[in-house]
Amino acid sequence: MLTTFIIICVVFCLIAMAAVALPLWFGGRKAADAEDRHETILGILRQQAADLEKEREAGRIDLDEYEESRLELERRVLEETARDTDAEVKDQSKVARIIAVVLAVVIPASAVFGYLALGRYNAMDPAFLEAVQNQQRQTQGHSQSDMMAAIERLQNRLKETPDDAQTWYMLARTLSNVGRFAEALDAFREVDRLVPNNADIIADMADMTAAANNKVITDEARALLQRALKIDPGQWKALALLAIDAWDHEKYAEAAAYWEKLLVVLPEDFGDAQQIRNNIDEARRLAGMDPAARQAEAEAFKGESVPTVQAAEPSFVSGRVTLDKAHADKVKPEDTVFIYARPTTGSKMPVAFMRITAKELPFEFKLTSDMTMAMGATTLADVKDVIVGARISRTGNFMPQAGDLEGETSAPVQTGTEGIDLVIGTVR
Repeated sequence: MLTTFIIICVVFCLIAMAAVALPLWFGGRKAADAEDRHETILGILRQQAADLEKEREAGRIDLDEYEESRLELERRVLEETARDTDAEVKDQSKVARIIAVVLAVVIPASAVFGYLALGRYNAMDPAFLEAVQNQQRQTQGHSQSDMMAAIERLQNRLKETPDDAQTWYMLARTLSNVGRFAEALDAFREVDRLVPNNADIIADMADMTAAANNKVITDEARALLQRALKIDPGQWKALALLAIDAWDHEKYAEAAAYWEKLLVVLPEDFGDAQQIRNNIDEARRLAGMDPAARQAEAEAFKGESVPTVQAAEPSFVSGRVTLDKAHADKVKPEDTVFIYARPTTGSKMPVAFMRITAKELPFEFKLTSDMTMAMGATTLADVKDVIVGARISRTGNFMPQAGDLEGETSAPVQTGTEGIDLVIGTVR
C-alpha cells in the first residue's frame, strides 16, 4: 500500500511539472506575441505598399520617388522584424527555458520536503495501521471494525432466532454506540415488543428517538418518557431528559422538579450531582419559586417507591438441579443449561437466571434478585411467588426451542425458598 502511495505521488508531481515547464520550454506566451507582431508588421507593409502603388498609378509621384519609398519601407519593416525574432524573442525563449528547468527541480523537491515536514509517511503502512487500531482498542475498548463485526454477528443471529430479546437488546446498544440511532431505535422497539412495559427499555427508546432527530425531544419521545415514569417514577434517564426538555421550553418549575427527583434516585457519590444542584437553583430562580416549598416536594418524593434505588437484601431461591439419566445420552458436555425463576402470572420473562454447562450437572444453584437480564422488567425482589425451572439448549439460545430438555417446579414457590429439587427430564 505504501508503494502504491509513493507511485501516485510521483505521477502527480510529473503531471505538475509537465503542466508548468513544457509551455515555458517550447516558447510560451512571448514567442506567440512575437509571431503576432511579425504578422502585424507584414500587414502594415502590404497596406503601405498598396497605398504607394495607388499614388504611382495616379501620377502623384514619379518612378524614382516610388522606388525610393518602396525600398525604404521594406528596409524599415525588415529591420523591425529581424530585431523581434532574432534578438528579443531569442532572449525571452532562453529565460523561459531556464525557468522551466528551475521549476522542474523545485516542484518535486518542495513536494518531498513538504511531506517529510508535515506528512506522515508511515500512515499507510499496514503495521502502522494495526498499531493505531490496537491503540483504539486500548483507549476505547473496541475499534470501529470490531463494532461493525459485532453488529453483523448479532444480525445474523437474529435471522435464526428473531424473537431473542437479549440479542435484540445487545444489537440496539451496539448500534447506538456507533451512532446508527434510527436502526438502534428499531431494535429497541423489538425489545419492547418482546418485553413490554419495561421502564428502562422505554426510556432508551425515547433517547434513541431524540438522537435520531438531531437530539431534539419530539412529541413521540416525550410520550415515551412519560410512559416510562408511569411504570417507574424513579427512572433516571426519563427524569433527566424531561428536565432538559422542560428547560429548553422555559418551563423552569417543571425542570427543577424533574432534577430534584433525579437527585433522589442517583447514587450519593454521582459525579455530576453538584451540577444538577446548580441547575435546580437556577431553574428555581428563573421560575420565581419558593425554595423551601420545592424542597418539601423533593423530600416527599423520597417516600415514593423508586425501584431503581431500593437498597434491600437480595431476594433468592435456591436448590439443586439434576439431569434425568434417561436423557443423559442426548446431552453433550458443552450444551448450555439455563436455570431461571419466572413470574407465575403475566410475562414469562425470567426475573432471575444463570447459565452453566451440562458437564457441571448436578449443580447447586442460588438465584438472587441481582441475577437479572439486561432488559428484565422485574426482579425477584418484586414478586412473592415464582416458577423455578432449568432448560438445556443445544444452540445456546435463551428462547425455548423444540427439542430442548427442560424441567420446572410443579407448583409456585415463594421467594426465600431453599432446597428446591429440579429434574431436567422433559423434551420440549
